[in-house]
Amino acid sequence: MKILKIFIILSIIFLPLENSFAQKFGTGLLLSDSLYKNRPLAAPLMRGDYSNLPTFYSLKEFAPTPGNQSIYSTCAGWAVAYEAKTILIASKHQWDQAEIDSNAFSPSFIYNQLTKSNDCMGGTSLIDALQVLKNQGDLKLDEFAYDCDRKVTTSDKKIASKYKILEYRDVCPAGVKDKTRFVKKCIAEQHPVVIAIDCPYSFGFAKDVWLPDSSDYKLWNRGHAITVIAYDDSKYGGAFQVMNSWGINWGNGGFTWIRYKDFNYFCKYAFEVIDPSPIEPNTADLSGSLLFRESNGDEMNSKFDGKIFVTTSTYPSGTLFDLRISNNEPAYVYAFGTDTTFKATEIFPFKKNMLAYLPYKQNNIAIPDEESYNMLDNVKGPAYYCFLYSKKSLDFSQILKNFEQTNGTVWQRITHILGDDIVKENNIKFNYEGKINFQAKSEGKDVVPVILEIKHQ
Repeated sequence: MKILKIFIILSIIFLPLENSFAQKFGTGLLLSDSLYKNRPLAAPLMRGDYSNLPTFYSLKEFAPTPGNQSIYSTCAGWAVAYEAKTILIASKHQWDQAEIDSNAFSPSFIYNQLTKSNDCMGGTSLIDALQVLKNQGDLKLDEFAYDCDRKVTTSDKKIASKYKILEYRDVCPAGVKDKTRFVKKCIAEQHPVVIAIDCPYSFGFAKDVWLPDSSDYKLWNRGHAITVIAYDDSKYGGAFQVMNSWGINWGNGGFTWIRYKDFNYFCKYAFEVIDPSPIEPNTADLSGSLLFRESNGDEMNSKFDGKIFVTTSTYPSGTLFDLRISNNEPAYVYAFGTDTTFKATEIFPFKKNMLAYLPYKQNNIAIPDEESYNMLDNVKGPAYYCFLYSKKSLDFSQILKNFEQTNGTVWQRITHILGDDIVKENNIKFNYEGKINFQAKSEGKDVVPVILEIKHQ
């Protein structure tokens, strides 16, 4: 009997690191690229939008006390709901720690709808978890406890619907090596970022900072979801602080710092989580500007005729020009071009799966990018550029189809298609000061159309 007992103790002491890790820390995030191929993408902002970020920013004061998923594969639910959604609503209401913890969101409401197992051991993707939060919302943890067996009911979904997020999007362009500026921008705009990492065993031994060994830089196929809550350019040579779901005894109270160079290697996807921005009463809640400028630097000046803007000069075929879209309030922005044939060509969003929502107070987009120009084609007659700034998501492909099938001028077609969604004219102020500008109070409406006619000879 004594020999057997000693053997068992030695077996526990010398357990392989892999088994020890699995017994202590759960992960559970699926990393297969096929699961993320249709993920919503962020439109790249102009370089200047990333150049003046603060050197430090933190959302930690709005984070709940780190929870513990134990050995289970529920990390996506913890990161998306308990961490990111709780941070968003706590920031909005400026809660203290007690209020944050008592109002934290349930990981199981999300996870239990996605897993195919009844033991919390089945993996899930971040996309699926985020989609549940967007389409259905979530329940508070005190309403839907961390429970593998509980089924989500119709009544649960009805209550959860008031806690939907507005959008989520992958903020790091495919193939980019330095992801840091994109993630820092989100944090500085008070949006938490849920990331998918390929998780080495050394992550389980992180303290205030995670210091992976050189042997960790390989393909592990062990996906884990965590939430970026802060960054500091001076900390450990530049690092992100992340919140984990392995309890307060892991890391430093449940948090750790990941150096930028390690973040760039181990982070596979980075999803910004977005709630609607609060609206101040009696202020413009849709506003923006459009810059048209020839390749030689000359502005393409225009005047407002009461409906649309019209250039004051005429331009020949082959004219090269810059196009810059800006919004001064969060908005969905759509753009297309047309001419006397009334065939509509989509301009923005300019990539499949690119999200039309621009979530910051100031976003600047170059069309098609900062290194390329637009060109007037060989179709003689006026060329039109149409922009729709909207409070809500629009079925843009259907709008373009309807535009081509409707009769009348460009303005008449747009107003016919959008109808009562258009903000009342007396609530919109247009002007031209080096670029086209507008400010609008939506007052229950949703869309401001901005149209430029370029005189084309």
